Amino acid sequence: MRKHNQTSNSAIDGDTITDTPSTQTGLLTRCVPAKLKHTALYRWWLRFTRLLQFLSAIISLGIFSSRVYKVYRLVNTLKTQRGISNSMGAVEGILAAAVLYTILATLMMCILRGGGPTWLRWLFVLLDVLFVGGFTAVAVLTRPNGGSAGVRACYNTNSDAGATNTLQGENVSDRDQHCNLPWGTFILAIISTILHAITAAFNEVKDHHRKNKAYRNKHADGYSDQHMEQNTY
Repeated sequence: MRKHNQTSNSAIDGDTITDTPSTQTGLLTRCVPAKLKHTALYRWWLRFTRLLQFLSAIISLGIFSSRVYKVYRLVNTLKTQRGISNSMGAVEGILAAAVLYTILATLMMCILRGGGPTWLRWLFVLLDVLFVGGFTAVAVLTRPNGGSAGVRACYNTNSDAGATNTLQGENVSDRDQHCNLPWGTFILAIISTILHAITAAFNEVKDHHRKNKAYRNKHADGYSDQHMEQNTY
């Protein structure tokens, strides 16, 4: 009976659920020590990073939209052809998409255990990589030294010719503080690039430690019930 008991306990200890490469998502998640990956600190660090992504994107969108609205309103009073430059439209589109994506990713991370199914987590990794490229483009377009949507691409309302060249980055007016707003977008774009690189590299993993404990307890309870039935007979 003692030998049978030892054998059963060995089987219970051996049947554990372990992480496999196919269940771990993120470009560098498998490089993180196993003890750290299953801690609450690691999970909350990733969630805090997502929150920072959202705050960075929405603040940047608000700053840049304020500048675009001011330029659009003042310049188009002197122009018959309405609209904004392609570079400004691209920056607006990337920032708006980033806000929507970070809201969705944060909600999924908080609602779904372990970040959701494997295919969804790999999809988020792909989107994070794309947003790394997107925010790099925003940083290039809003860079202070020559960016087509940067601080030098402001407006000059002295003439129709100046208004025509306003959205092409050829004229600068130092009298309006809205011309300096792309500085904020430029800095936040660099921060967002780093944050999205982090979430592309590191993902949550399934909490297998809890599963292992529940699995062992279940088998231990099953063995105890079977042992009691044998003693009864």
